[in-house]
Amino acid sequence: MIKKKRAVHIVVFILLISLQRHSYSSPDEMSQYTQQCKNFLNLHSGELKDESFEKLLGYIGNAQICRIEKIYNKLDEEEKNRLKDVLLHVEDVKKGLSKEKLERINESIAAIMPAIENEVGEELSKDELKELDILLRAKWNGMLNALEQNDIDKAIKYFHHTASDRYRNLFKTLKPDGRKKISRDLANIQIVEVVANTAIYEITSELEGEKSSFQLAFVKDLHGEWVIKSF
Repeated sequence: MIKKKRAVHIVVFILLISLQRHSYSSPDEMSQYTQQCKNFLNLHSGELKDESFEKLLGYIGNAQICRIEKIYNKLDEEEKNRLKDVLLHVEDVKKGLSKEKLERINESIAAIMPAIENEVGEELSKDELKELDILLRAKWNGMLNALEQNDIDKAIKYFHHTASDRYRNLFKTLKPDGRKKISRDLANIQIVEVVANTAIYEITSELEGEKSSFQLAFVKDLHGEWVIKSF
């Protein structure tokens, strides 16, 4: 039943995001999705008046396609600014949705976006992966160092805006020694996978004499900056 429900969502999503496609002279997926993104941005200035499930799914889906780095880099400044307005509006709309409706949309987006990202993406070269790893390790260590210094405000600046309140509350529940312990226990990270705007790491630590493993996720925010999403 769950698989059937997800399949329906995927079909609806594909149909919705395909509405604005035209006939392309090139079969290249990148060109198709880039043009789809541009068509979408030309039709939307940020406000979504029809907030039915189908319209929301198509709207958010197209916005997510525009966020894919290789597509985003092909937008002009006006289109990038329009996308920023669209993404801000998406966040506002999500706040007013019921839990059930939001879960349905998130499930549909999560089910189809990896396939699209894989179609238009290319594997990073060893040098590119090394540079990204250096950057993300520096951000993680910067957050841990801030915690070690008991500077919660500074630590929170490394997080995605949708996760900042949750982690701020978490860090506040810890005593200074507890924050310092986090900075020591969670320092060992290894890159696992990078897909489009998401990078997954594994945190390994020895807690109470037993080896433990946690997932650390980085994502790109609205400004294209890598930030911590969860751990």
